[in-house]
Amino acid sequence: MSLAGPADEGCAMSETLRLLIALLDLGPGLKDLLGDKWPAYSDELLELAGRAGRGDDPVELRRTLDALVQRLLAEAPAAELVERAVRPPAPTFGPEIIIRRGRVPPTGPTQIVRPSTDDVTGIVKIPVFYGTDRARGDDTPANYYTGRRAGPAFGIAEVSVPTRGRNVGELTGPSWWRLEFSQDPEKHVILMAVEMLGRDVFTASLADSLAAADQRDVLIFVHGYNVSFEDAARRAAQISVDLKFAGRTLLYSWASAADPKQYTVDEDTIEWSREHFEAFFRLALTEIGAREVHVIAHSMGNRALINTLERVRSWQLPPGAATLCQVIFAAPDIGRDRFVQLAEKFKGCARRCTLYASSSDVALMASRLVHGYPRAGEAGPALLVVDGVDTIDASLVDTSLVGLRHSYFGSKRSILNDMFGLIVQQLTPDQRFDLQATGDALRKYWNYRA
Repeated sequence: MSLAGPADEGCAMSETLRLLIALLDLGPGLKDLLGDKWPAYSDELLELAGRAGRGDDPVELRRTLDALVQRLLAEAPAAELVERAVRPPAPTFGPEIIIRRGRVPPTGPTQIVRPSTDDVTGIVKIPVFYGTDRARGDDTPANYYTGRRAGPAFGIAEVSVPTRGRNVGELTGPSWWRLEFSQDPEKHVILMAVEMLGRDVFTASLADSLAAADQRDVLIFVHGYNVSFEDAARRAAQISVDLKFAGRTLLYSWASAADPKQYTVDEDTIEWSREHFEAFFRLALTEIGAREVHVIAHSMGNRALINTLERVRSWQLPPGAATLCQVIFAAPDIGRDRFVQLAEKFKGCARRCTLYASSSDVALMASRLVHGYPRAGEAGPALLVVDGVDTIDASLVDTSLVGLRHSYFGSKRSILNDMFGLIVQQLTPDQRFDLQATGDALRKYWNYRA
């Protein structure tokens, strides 16, 4: 067997995801045709979607998907429908798109915790101030927290992020096709250390660190389904570095099982976690001396955020509380109709609310397959436009936040490029270069320029 290079891996993943999206889109039709046999096939498709979202080995992913397709082709009622999905699309030609583009001892709580940069290696070390309701694991950073539920906990995770040889949005780790079997800080985003702190010490440490920051602003990241604590911390730090965020980075890591087969378990957990997230959110607004608070919630993590925003306008915040500035719903995995209900209640709670939608997001298509109704993060005919929220059809870019790993969008751009203009530069959609207005006065939204 020959080892695939980066281009080969990207090509293989692109075709695999095209096929997976096609099968997910056939879900309602296959359900009618296969009857009692459909639930087993549906479960396999959902598991594959979860594995694709995590960027699993593309060769193994394709092998499993091919086996599933062969079994579907053997089902007489569904064979013709599946065969059409398997058939590759006819080639299209258009204009070329030009694109812009070891463990470290934890810092003691009596010291001011701040990011640091090694000018020689280009490695940035980001302190991620976290809240979580995960159960403790062992003392290694990768297993410090599990996918089981527990009471609220707080602390600081130190993450190293390389700034050279890594594309915006890319969460680099060891790759089998490069024969990389260990983490290298000069190449990979690494969770270096985790230190759990009591709530009071955590709040004081964060307040001191924020007072010493270039800007007294905080960025809260809430991850989605099928994400471990390790990957959540790595993602939060990578986003902070890619956005060149000058304040402090916070993470709320709810107890996702980090298992693509546990979608319904994660659904139940995110609902259970809502009050814990709400308390963490209020802490950021009122107890650390922040000037502005920005929030990015991805996928299923939007459920905790949106259900909290529903009550924000009724909160009696103390004098000097932070301003809730940019609220970003990235590919929200919440029912479209439910989002519409809640949007009226949280309207005006932040300076600006932005929704990134996609017609090519595997996780959202899998969620629609489970629920039978469109998700708020879907584009296409189900694209959601509501008053008080800027909707951006990001189908041409990567709403998974994963950058090159999901290169099937036909572009190496990431919504993080646009978030830079939104959060750091405080630009409105009409001021951001990559966006163009679409629709009419009653249904105006934005999409990416080709």
